This record gives sequence, C-alpha cells and structure tokens, in this order.
Amino acid sequence: MYKSNSPLGVTRCANVYGCSKQLRVTSYCFKCNDFLCQDCHNFHVKNKLLKDHQKHTLSLEDIESKSITIEKLASMRDAPRCLIHPEKISELYCKTCDNLPVCMACMLGVHKGHDLYEVGALAKSTREMLAKKLETLEKLHKERNLSIPKAKEKLLSNVKSEKESLLKMYESKVKKTKTEKDDVERRREELKIEKQKTEKQIFDSLQREKEKEIEMVNKKYEELFKLKKIESSNLLKDRESYVERELAQLIQKLENFNRDKEELLESIKIELSKNLKDIEAILEYFENTNKRFKNLHALASSILASENDWTAALCIPDVQDAADNLIKDLKKDFPELQTLSNVKINYKQLSFGKPSMFKISEQIESKITLNNTYYYVDGMTSSGEGSIVISGCSYGGKEAFIIVIDVNGKIIRQKKITSGSFSPLQLCDFLSQTKVATVCQPNTVGIYDVYDNSYTNKNISDVISSWPKDRYVTCVATDPVNNHILVGGINCRDVYVFDDQLNYLHILTLPEMIKWPVDITVSDGHLLVCDYDGKKAYVTTMDENKCRLVGEFKKPDLVDFKPWSVCTDKIGLVYMLWRYGILGQCYLVQYNFDGSQLITTRKMDDEAYVVAVVDTTKGKNSS
Repeated sequence: MYKSNSPLGVTRCANVYGCSKQLRVTSYCFKCNDFLCQDCHNFHVKNKLLKDHQKHTLSLEDIESKSITIEKLASMRDAPRCLIHPEKISELYCKTCDNLPVCMACMLGVHKGHDLYEVGALAKSTREMLAKKLETLEKLHKERNLSIPKAKEKLLSNVKSEKESLLKMYESKVKKTKTEKDDVERRREELKIEKQKTEKQIFDSLQREKEKEIEMVNKKYEELFKLKKIESSNLLKDRESYVERELAQLIQKLENFNRDKEELLESIKIELSKNLKDIEAILEYFENTNKRFKNLHALASSILASENDWTAALCIPDVQDAADNLIKDLKKDFPELQTLSNVKINYKQLSFGKPSMFKISEQIESKITLNNTYYYVDGMTSSGEGSIVISGCSYGGKEAFIIVIDVNGKIIRQKKITSGSFSPLQLCDFLSQTKVATVCQPNTVGIYDVYDNSYTNKNISDVISSWPKDRYVTCVATDPVNNHILVGGINCRDVYVFDDQLNYLHILTLPEMIKWPVDITVSDGHLLVCDYDGKKAYVTTMDENKCRLVGEFKKPDLVDFKPWSVCTDKIGLVYMLWRYGILGQCYLVQYNFDGSQLITTRKMDDEAYVVAVVDTTKGKNSS
C-alpha cells in the first residue's frame, strides 16, 4: 500500500485481492481492512461472494464532505470475534499479543498470564493520545495559515517601497542632470557672446591706437589685430569644442539613466513573478495539508465524541498513524519564505558617475639624481619647443638647478646655480617661446634661456627697497599678454611685478581675506591664488595697486586640505593640487574656466608638489 497526502495517508489501491492497477483509492472496506479503487469498489458491490462486505464499505467522499456519522462508522465494523473461538465475541484485548481481541475462555487458556485489558480502558487511553495529537495539529495548522499571508503581504509592501525609492532617485538624478545640461547650454551661449564681445573689444582698442600712430605703426597694429583675433578665436573655439563634448556626455548620461531605470524595473517585475510563483507553490503544499487536516480533524473529532469503545479501539491506531504523518508535514520548515518576501535592487547599475575629460601623464619623480647628488623638484613648466623645464634644489640646500628634458624624460640640457642660502627653493614658469622665469629663495628673480642655457638674475632686495630682509619668495607666475613676471612672498599679500628684462614695475595687493600666496598663475587677465594658510583658493583682478576679489574656487570635499599648486591648460581649464599638510595626502582637482565648478578629483602620490600643463606636440595638450 502506498502512503501519501490523501485522507488517512493512502492514494493508490493495492488491496488483498491483488489489484495491480494502482488507481486512486475511493473507498475503504472494514471487512478487508483495506482501501479500494473504484474498480475494486464495483467488484465488492456486484460480487455475491462479497455480499457481506457491501454494508461495511465506506466512500472517502463521505469523510471529505463530513457527511458520515459515528453511528454509520460503527455499523461498518462488526464487534471483533475471538480468533481461537470464532463463535464467541471478544471481550478483552491482549496487550502481550499486540492488542489481539480474545474471549473469556482464552483468558484461562492460551492467553493465561498475559497482559489483558478491557476494551473500555484501552479506548480511553487511545482517545487521550489522539486528543493531544489533535491539539498539536490545530496549533500547527493555525501557525501555518498565518505565515503565508504575512510573507506575501511583506513581499508586496517591499516591492512597492523599493519601486518608489528607485523612481524618486531616478527623478532626482534626471532633474540634476537636466539642470547641468541647461547650465552647459547657457555657458555655450555665453561663450558665443564673449567671443563677439572680445573681438569687438580688441578691434576697438586697436582701432584707437591705430588712429594715433603713423602709417607704419598703423600697419603694425593691423597685423597685431589679426594675430590677436586668431589667438582669441582659437581659444574660444577650443572652449566651444570642450563644452560640446561635455554636453554630449550629459545627454548620453540622461539616456543611460532611462535605460538603467527600465532594466531595473523589468528585473523587479521578473523577481516579483518568480517569488510569487515560489510562494504559490508553498501555498499549494499548505492547502493540501489543510485539506488533510480538516478531514483528519473531522474523523478524529467524531471518534473522540463517540461512546463506542470498539470503534475507538479499532479506528484510533489508524487515525494516529495518519496524524503522525500530518504533524511531520506541518512541522516542515520553509526558510525561503524570508528571502522570497524581499526584493534586491542593484543600484550600482545606474550610471550616476561624473564624466572625466582629462588625463594625467606619468608623474615625474619628486627627487632626481645628477652626478650622484640628490635634487628635489620644486618647479615645472613647458617651453616653446615642447620640452619640459624642471627646477629645484639639492638635498643639502646649497645648490639650485634647472633641467630641460624631452617628453620621454631624456635630459637635453641642465644648469646648476650656487647659492649662499641654506634652502634655495627654485621655482619656474613659462615666459616666452625660449625663456622661463624663475625665483630662488631667499629673494632672487631670474630668466633662464632654454636654447642657449644662459641664466640672468637679480636680487629683489637690490631692486625694491621696501622688500624686507626676512621675506622669502614663495611663488612665480608670468603674464603672457604683457610679458610680465609676478613674484609672491611669504606672510605678505603683495605681488611684485617685473618686465621681461627684470625691471621692477609695480605691486599688486591681494584682497584682505588672502593671507599670502603659496602659488599663483594668470588666466584670462585674472590672477588665480592658492592661499595655503587660509585653506582656500581665489580668483582676483590684476588691477594695479589693489586687486579685487572675483570669486572663490569650490573646495573639494576634503577636510583640512589646503591648495598648494595651480596651473591652466590652453583652453583655460584650471588644475590645482590640494594637500593635507606638507607631508600628507595629495589630490589633483580639475575646475572649469572660472573655478566655480569642480569637474574631477584624482588621488595623487603623496610626494606630488607641482602641477603643470605641458605642450608635448603642436596643437595638443598633455597634463
């Protein structure tokens, strides 16, 4: 006989008459003590040899529909007769012989000395055991019926919450990106206006000068106007190209947002469908056990309510077996219910990154060796021939140096400069196609010729009487439009201006919020200032005597970092090193033209102290 999930645990027929069809059982014969399929049931009803079996055959549909009564159930079974004395009704059970029904004669014969019980006592004991198991079944049934709806409700709630969170994040990112896109489009229009305005300003300025000069000078300024116009046009054209690339990236970013959103929503839909399908499978299992529970509960309750001891004693063992199987099935755990109620969303799939539009070349070592002597790199710039000019000082602080290398790092020429000072910090900046401006601590300003390796310098205190004896130079920059050299000093807001012959011209006084410049550079007629002690960077005018504040660079999200070095590329984008102390961490930050927008941040080697943009090939930039 095959045990399964039908009432009383039987699904397929294999009765004592040798049925081999294994069809689904539909009835039970109390004479045969076996389940019957429909064919065997028909055989029982029609065969005259089994006429006495007919009233003892019970349809399982009566049990499932609860239409059977205890009286009908009792009538299905005869009072058991003694196996040794069939003519006598059994009155006792022999526990020694596995609850075998026996008569009074057997008690004094074959079963003498055995453990004998009255049928009433045995029925009472089995009723109590069945009642306890029925109580356990009711408790497990109640717990299981509550767990499934809760898991399903939690799943639907979590899906709704995650979906709403995703849509809110998507809308926020799209709104922000559209704002950035509008800002770029606005700047593109501003550049067009600026281009027209710049050309007009150049034309008007040169036109006024032309009217004051003789014909030869007039011709000179016409040629100069053409040159300036070409330079300005090229600069603005490069900036327009940069803005167009940035705009294209932002448009692509919006398209990526839409694609990623649809993919994530589809993944949620697929996962929801899969989880619901798995939960429905578990629910189907519990519905099957519920059906078995109801059938068993109805049968057991009827037996417990009956006062027929023979019915209780004979039926309860089978009911108990079925109850044990059902308890085992109800205790089966489904840990996957916890995971099926959750939905996982891969937010990393969304392309929220900021596009980078510059690359960093291989870094030059902060220390180099010349003739077995270590030198520290303090300054770096480009030359008109596409080479790199590096300046610095020796490890002992008694010598400064200038080295010219090609883009592959090969030394083209070099020059040593002896100093009486202990720490001759050597800095440099591009001045013209063939010349580089330098400053060397404590107070020397000079010009180095890249082609002939010549070096000319002056002591600033000899040229400027107001230069304090304890003031050290900290930075140098050049104004390519006017061929001016700008020098800053420690603990001072004054920037000293020289011409390309090292003649002192005037002072630029920085705004009061600036303590002193550790580095400066000139961009579009403005001065970019790194205020190391003030932990900020600024943009100022270059008005003679007193400069006005134009703006402040947006500080990267780096606590206590300070600006250390600054430069610009050929289209005006700004690059700035931010350091955490002199020996701490270092980051390179790329800004837009006026420093109001932070574009990209890169972690650098902790020993990086100088940033420069070098023209390695004609018409191209490498930073």
